[in-house]
Amino acid sequence: MTQKEAIEYAINLAKKANENEIRPNPFVGAVIIDHEGQLIGEGYHQKLGGPHAEVYAIEQALQKTSDLSQATIYVSLEPCSHYGKTPPCVDLIIQHKIKKVVIASLDPNPKVASVAKLMEHGIEVEVVDDVSATLLNDRFFTNQLKNRPHYILKLASTIDGKIADYAKNSQWISSVASRQFVHDHLRANVDAIMTSYKTLVQDQASLTIRNTGGAIQEANVIVIDKNLELLEKQYESLPIFYPRTTTKIIFISANPPSIQLPENIECIIGTFNEQGLVFSSIAAKLLELGYYKILTEAGSQLNSSMIQQNTADELYWFIAPSILNDLNAVPMLGLDTKITLDKKVQLSLIETKLIDQDVLLHYRFN
Repeated sequence: MTQKEAIEYAINLAKKANENEIRPNPFVGAVIIDHEGQLIGEGYHQKLGGPHAEVYAIEQALQKTSDLSQATIYVSLEPCSHYGKTPPCVDLIIQHKIKKVVIASLDPNPKVASVAKLMEHGIEVEVVDDVSATLLNDRFFTNQLKNRPHYILKLASTIDGKIADYAKNSQWISSVASRQFVHDHLRANVDAIMTSYKTLVQDQASLTIRNTGGAIQEANVIVIDKNLELLEKQYESLPIFYPRTTTKIIFISANPPSIQLPENIECIIGTFNEQGLVFSSIAAKLLELGYYKILTEAGSQLNSSMIQQNTADELYWFIAPSILNDLNAVPMLGLDTKITLDKKVQLSLIETKLIDQDVLLHYRFN
């Protein structure tokens, strides 16, 4: 097995993990190749608090040989060198005197300093900076480097970029298949769904997760409601207030609530300006509460504000094969500002997909 093949194998192993089972940890895969180029051990991180990828790979390799001094371990992410829920993987590599470590992507966590430690013990280290390994852990890199949740924007529009008609009717622009994709691949794989109180009132949304069989699953919901209008005017009258057993509704407001909240409802105080919530004001608190990856399903004002504040990380844009052709219809984006081309927001295309007759464009914000 070549180095390129080994790295690709490790990355594909890492992808086997269910992110909901490992978050906030990253995806990690590891393979061990002996001096003859044969695969003798492999593994991936499967569960938060459970063994890391390197542990599985070394344990498997030791079933075939007791001597790893001529072996090379390939890891999709730099091995940990600090004590967390498990001991440092770098110590295990040193203990078994593995000859070489090839790292596809360095860990942005400042607690991780494996390269220097490995080299101090005479182990050869090569860092290849594989783009696919880095992209695999987009969410983890956002959490570590930006100290905030990883935000995904979901938009569904007509070809001419409208998300609702002039009367603000939006149900439905995208197809049944596209909406099911949102449930299966987006809502089911985040810590919370974020929206605004205006969107909840307009759409009468419950923001649950519905699987292909029709079963309903609860979801954490974050509601941006500066003046807590939902609690004061609409409490218990909207679908969002269904009886919850395992999830919460988090309100983000400018001031504390004047009423006592049930156990499944919490309020975070944020900073607001003329364009809405200042996202940096609530970033640390959301991470503290365990919201590392958040899907935003809202209107043009909230979406535009996130983009302007450089808070959006990914965009899933579902384009339906229809045109409203009406200036009074609701656009998917747009603030009342004058932006010149040199200040345009740049994105990178990750994937295109045809879902029924809708086109899905998946982008990453640069």
